[in-house]
Amino acid sequence: MTPYTVRVDHLDIGADSPARVMGVINLSSESFYPDSVMISNEQIHETVKQMQKEGVDLIDVGGASTAPENIYGSQKVSEKEELRRLKEGLEAIIESANVPISIDTTSSRVAEFALDSGAVLVNDVSGLRTDPEMATIVAERDIPVVLMSLCRQPCDSIQKSLEALSESLRVAHSAGIANEQIIVDPGIGFGKPPEVDFDLIRYLRRFTMWGHPVLVGLSRKAFIGNLLKQPDPRDRLTGTIGATSVAVARGASVIRTHDVIEARHAAAMGEKLRNWARETENEIESLGIIDERTAEVVIEYIGVGVDIRRGLSRKAVTLSFLLRNIKTPAALIIKQEMLTLGGDAAYHTDVIDSGVEKTDVLVMGTPLQLERFIDKLLRMDYFGLPKIGSTMRNLMDKRERLLG
Repeated sequence: MTPYTVRVDHLDIGADSPARVMGVINLSSESFYPDSVMISNEQIHETVKQMQKEGVDLIDVGGASTAPENIYGSQKVSEKEELRRLKEGLEAIIESANVPISIDTTSSRVAEFALDSGAVLVNDVSGLRTDPEMATIVAERDIPVVLMSLCRQPCDSIQKSLEALSESLRVAHSAGIANEQIIVDPGIGFGKPPEVDFDLIRYLRRFTMWGHPVLVGLSRKAFIGNLLKQPDPRDRLTGTIGATSVAVARGASVIRTHDVIEARHAAAMGEKLRNWARETENEIESLGIIDERTAEVVIEYIGVGVDIRRGLSRKAVTLSFLLRNIKTPAALIIKQEMLTLGGDAAYHTDVIDSGVEKTDVLVMGTPLQLERFIDKLLRMDYFGLPKIGSTMRNLMDKRERLLG
């Protein structure tokens, strides 16, 4: 649960380190964004030089596109062809770079070749679930790895993405990969419905609760084009910048990007806008848990049985409702009922002696306490309490739908 710092060569990722920018270089002609494809060593040298000038922290190299075929029409290439491309281009990248190099592959043979050539990080979009030898290689070499959440179809919810990543973490731990070597990736894109991609960013905090640094790859992806009516990835830079800032504000530690300087600026804005913190001291950590689903991730991580996770998660956060223009007798009843349930309520100081006819009331409690409180209000046929209870129930239901 303690936030892990992953060391990639000389670079620290996660915990108190700034958000890192991972530049993308593709040696694969079928990649969905043609401008990222390198076709000559001269182009490679110039691109690496420019990325480093713009402040790239590490570079991710791929010899085969991992973009979904059903969206981009990307054709699957053989392992032999992936190796051939890397043999031609990887040496030029490593010669030009003074930052750590990552290999983007699901093949253990390709990963071994890249690591032998000088790469220091494996980025596996299958989360170690395509090639059974990949986890063994990562563990034996004691190198960092990015585990992406790759759902089994259909991947139509955040929960399925979390479950897929949990499975990858189990594979990693079974192989002996240390927590300090693991970076996680929620898997934005990869054939998911656009709204799920937005939810992954909106609720990215759930993926930070394992304590591993989170890598986000959203650069020029289809969900941005879908929203902004931009079928050509070349048009999606502005949307990418906006999404990047939000992702970093939500907890991303690494941004994988085609546009280094823009990502660096967007990440700086996101870091400045973060409104949560995780503080750790003497094996004790304060968590900024803001919803029950995030709490459930932590509770599962601890090892609590599946049958009681949801109930406990409803006790892990506190919600507040502001009730406006409530009659004084109703305010007194609300206060008393919340106190009996373990919550509380605040109202105008003159309510006690009936010095005001109406007051605003702030109701505070856990989701479980509030649900029980609402049930009580619905049974009280006076002072408009059933209407208050019904409205609160509607808002609780709406919140539940938004949380997914």
